[in-house]
Amino acid sequence: MALERLTWKQTYSRLRADRRRLADLLTAQHGNPPTTLILHPSFICVSLYRISNHFYRAGHRYVARFFWHLNILLTGADIGEPANLGEGLVIVSPPGTAIMGTAGKNLTVMPCAGLGGEVGRREDIGAGPGLPLLGDDVILEPHCGVLGPVKVGHRVRVPAGIGLTQDVPDDMLVEGPAPRFLRRRDLP
Repeated sequence: MALERLTWKQTYSRLRADRRRLADLLTAQHGNPPTTLILHPSFICVSLYRISNHFYRAGHRYVARFFWHLNILLTGADIGEPANLGEGLVIVSPPGTAIMGTAGKNLTVMPCAGLGGEVGRREDIGAGPGLPLLGDDVILEPHCGVLGPVKVGHRVRVPAGIGLTQDVPDDMLVEGPAPRFLRRRDLP
């Protein structure tokens, strides 16, 4: 899947939207606006992803790969260079986050959540072969994942610990599957 090129102006515009959204979330959480937002791990992570994605789209694959590696080393987040994430991206706690796919505006990724391909499913739904496609205002709670060619609608909240492998319409809160108990055969 070929991505359109981004100018530096468009990349900076997305970064400003990311910064604004992070500042709003931190102000709502702590009650006062942050003073050194540029040093916040979430903003560093998103900035390195944006730079990597910019170079990837410009055809400078080795430079893009360098910033991808730098992001992994500095923040612990694995956000692939070709991932197409809209403006307003917030990654609450970067270590353990893995993202590969496409998402709309205002994606919120909690600790150890992610999205990516699933082994054996290679159909393309618009994000690339085997990759998920998320709408706007999606929230991925801790330790959840969206796996494979899955379409997730706008304003969907995926709760903690869920591995989502099927399509979800707009305005939904995904609930976990009913627990299943199987007797272990290795015990008397």
